[in-house]
Amino acid sequence: MYFCTLKNNKDMAREIQPTPVLEGQEALDFLNKLDNYKDYLKEKGIVLDRREIEECARYFKTLFRKEESDNK
Repeated sequence: MYFCTLKNNKDMAREIQPTPVLEGQEALDFLNKLDNYKDYLKEKGIVLDRREIEECARYFKTLFRKEESDNK
């Protein structure tokens, strides 16, 4: 994956796009989404439990350790 184009030495990276600004009802809708984010996750069945995430990460790492030991 390339993050820059090398057409010539002057064009090294993409132009930075302006940051969108929320005003009026858009801003209120965004704040409402932030306030209700935990309820949204529960509704979708998504649980963000740090211990569970760390346990899954340890399991995932063991999958690669087994592969490395099999190759020896």
